[in-house]
Amino acid sequence: MLQLLGILSGALAMVPPIPMPAFAFSFGPSRSSVPAIDDDRGPTAYAMERGIEPHFYATSVMQPAPAPSFRRLVKDLARSRKADRARELLEARVPPAAIEWLRDMIDTGDLWQIRMAAQPGFTEDEITASMLAAAQMWEAERQQAAGPQPETPGDDPDTTKGLQS
Repeated sequence: MLQLLGILSGALAMVPPIPMPAFAFSFGPSRSSVPAIDDDRGPTAYAMERGIEPHFYATSVMQPAPAPSFRRLVKDLARSRKADRARELLEARVPPAAIEWLRDMIDTGDLWQIRMAAQPGFTEDEITASMLAAAQMWEAERQQAAGPQPETPGDDPDTTKGLQS
């Protein structure tokens, strides 16, 4: 019996090994990918489990969203949900000399003039310059519509008070 075992092990040693198949069959359940942030434990749980400072982790991974374009903000003025936020962002980006013009255009619903100032393809500087020009024209029209006003109430030439005949 010992001789038979020796012959069998010698024969198996001379046979080349059987190659493994190129693909593997998976009979068990596959591993599911674990989300980076567990919603039930909060957004900083992943960082805290790994010993990362949460505020450092948040600043190094998350980047601030780019500021919306003037065209997007003007379109958002017509949307009821986004109008207040768009107004705040526009007022922050418009030069101080044009803020009164901008507020009047928004209050009167005259958004086409704001759209004309922020045409597609304009750079930030060109939009700022066109808004300043529109604000100056608007101010001149307001002054013309109001007419010349006397500086003091006593200088009014149409009044006859104080004249003795």
